[in-house]
Amino acid sequence: MKKTFSAAMIVIGTVIGSGFASGKEIAVFFSRFGAVSYFFIALTFFAFFAIIYAFFSLGEKALNKLAASKFFSIICVIISLIFTASMIAGTINVLPDNIYVKVVFVVVLFLICCRVSKKGVPMLAKLNNLLIPATLVCLLVVLISNFGMPDFSALRGQNAFAGLFFAVLYWVLNFSISGLVIAKTGLDMTKKQKVLASLISSLILSAFLLLTNFVLLSNPASMEEGMPLVFLSSGVKGILIRFVVFSGCITTLFSLVFTTAETLKKFNLSQKLIYFIAIIFPGLASLFGFGAIVSFLYPFASVLGVLLLMILFFTPQKDTS
Repeated sequence: MKKTFSAAMIVIGTVIGSGFASGKEIAVFFSRFGAVSYFFIALTFFAFFAIIYAFFSLGEKALNKLAASKFFSIICVIISLIFTASMIAGTINVLPDNIYVKVVFVVVLFLICCRVSKKGVPMLAKLNNLLIPATLVCLLVVLISNFGMPDFSALRGQNAFAGLFFAVLYWVLNFSISGLVIAKTGLDMTKKQKVLASLISSLILSAFLLLTNFVLLSNPASMEEGMPLVFLSSGVKGILIRFVVFSGCITTLFSLVFTTAETLKKFNLSQKLIYFIAIIFPGLASLFGFGAIVSFLYPFASVLGVLLLMILFFTPQKDTS
């Protein structure tokens, strides 16, 4: 059960980034379509379960394909570095506006990322087992405190077919950067553990999608904000939601660093060079700012990520015998 729980926490940690935690992703992909968004979230549970289980089950084949192709490996590194830079930028944005706090945080974050890149899944599991439950509890408190009556009047006329398209896009994009982490996690799991971990992570993610959607539909004006749940929360709730966004960023960041480091090891690079490429380089790139990275590089990285995962997981492997 411990292995199943750890696997579920790793999966959730790769998905619950700043967009999910702040409510912005849910507003864009679901809530703006009004009442029908509840149906799409129900579909999301089944889609998440199928995708996560597929990544657990097909992981060995996908990792073998990645190991056999330097081209695929380079593409994987480029995608991971783009998202890593954005997570670092997003994390720094929610810190207090104090240069000393930010310097200390960057140093500590660098050291933890070094441990993750060196120790791999066991270190990733320890961090997620600690951070994700605390994050989910804080998010639950914020959501419950913001409950109200849904208001669909401002959302009439939205196209349900467009809503379905955005739901499918959400499923695909959310796993464009986490497929390889999930694959690596599932290598030493039994079929029963894979099914349970897929079920637990899908249930938790879908439940929080549903609750967040309810809160956003109760406060439709918040959907126009950059971080809707942060906008709705003040006082203690404001502190809690900032922790949630912060934790969402760094758990996703750790998964990305792990993916980059694992991919770079096949090139026989020194550990110091791996640290530089996987951690320091995206840290420097994060200086361009969260908004600029998301606006200009996210679409490019997302498309590359989807294509790469489709090739690695869902195309036949060439027979080299």
